[in-house]
Amino acid sequence: MIVVPFRTAADGIARERALLEAGKPAVLLWQAQADALVAPEAWLRRDGVRALEPGLARSGWPLLARGSGGGPVPQGPCTLNLAVIAPLQTGTGIEHGYRLICGAVAEALTRFEIATDTGAVSGAFCNGAWNVTAGARKLAGTAQRWRTTPGGRIGLLHAAILMTPPPDTVWSALAKLHRAAGLTQAPRPEAHVALSQLMPETMRSASVVGALLRAVEDRLSRLLSGEQQAA
Repeated sequence: MIVVPFRTAADGIARERALLEAGKPAVLLWQAQADALVAPEAWLRRDGVRALEPGLARSGWPLLARGSGGGPVPQGPCTLNLAVIAPLQTGTGIEHGYRLICGAVAEALTRFEIATDTGAVSGAFCNGAWNVTAGARKLAGTAQRWRTTPGGRIGLLHAAILMTPPPDTVWSALAKLHRAAGLTQAPRPEAHVALSQLMPETMRSASVVGALLRAVEDRLSRLLSGEQQAA
């Protein structure tokens, strides 16, 4: 497994959607080559946000839509995306999906002696209870979408991991976007941490990708094995 490069985050989001529609277990690691802010579709329907779109694009942060909720997230070379298509076992709920994706990231990083936790971080973009944090700062955000298939429910579990700090210009773009959406608190850079600040560059690329893949495949294998036994 290698990290799949996409020209824009829209291409990566489209690939994730196609995998979810296919309805089969899968893992995708990807990065966008161009910077963008990815926000929930509901944000892009707001008049104030729509009015900002041309200016954001001129500043190097075009606005793209995604199907999940939350808030705007920077995409581009700074962000590594981990997408997992997994079945939802009978009797499990949304927390099961979050535990799977957050647990995979946590397990992968313990190989590099990086301790993580989950929880909200004041001042983080797209803040939520299932952030993956390191030193009380946001390292990764998570989201999920579920659909029903003839074989049962299947979900898209997603983690957006900061590999390097996003360009400084993103904070002004995020502040404008939050104001346009009627939010008083804008994201702050000090609420976030990137892997480049936690580990040497020589360990980050292939080593991190390999560790993430092993952790996810182990969880998927156990999940599928449990389904087969239940059947």
